[in-house]
Amino acid sequence: MTDLSIQKRLASEILQVGRDKVIFDNLRIEDISQAITRNDIKELIKDKAIRKRIFKKQKSNRKDNRKGTGSVKLRVQNRKEKYMAKIRKLRRYLLEIRENKTISRDEYLYLRKLAKSGQFKTRKHLKEYLVTVMKKTIENEKANKNTIQTKKAK
Repeated sequence: MTDLSIQKRLASEILQVGRDKVIFDNLRIEDISQAITRNDIKELIKDKAIRKRIFKKQKSNRKDNRKGTGSVKLRVQNRKEKYMAKIRKLRRYLLEIRENKTISRDEYLYLRKLAKSGQFKTRKHLKEYLVTVMKKTIENEKANKNTIQTKKAK
């Protein structure tokens, strides 16, 4: 049997696979041994005397390629970027409110902690929370004033 290592190397380069994945047709080995140039090998590939081996395992696992640890990093990175964009908007809004003296420093710090923990989904959600909390605090202050006035009147 003749040495077909040169033909195997040329075929692997043309097919862009490893040498182990190149298959020669047993009936055409004489033609393959006569092939010396790349063009000869390309013609034999067209005639299907030389072909590449495809493993069944490779075919079935192509869907699973995206499940590696590298793709997990991307998902975490995307989640982090979304969180950062959201939290920056919320913090900017809270700073703006604090500078307008709408909320006190303590309320600002408390709301900032809530935002960090993911309590608010959007800026609108934060505004709604502020409205409900502000109403409750105003009602509490009015109730406190009424109790103080009634105690003074007694």
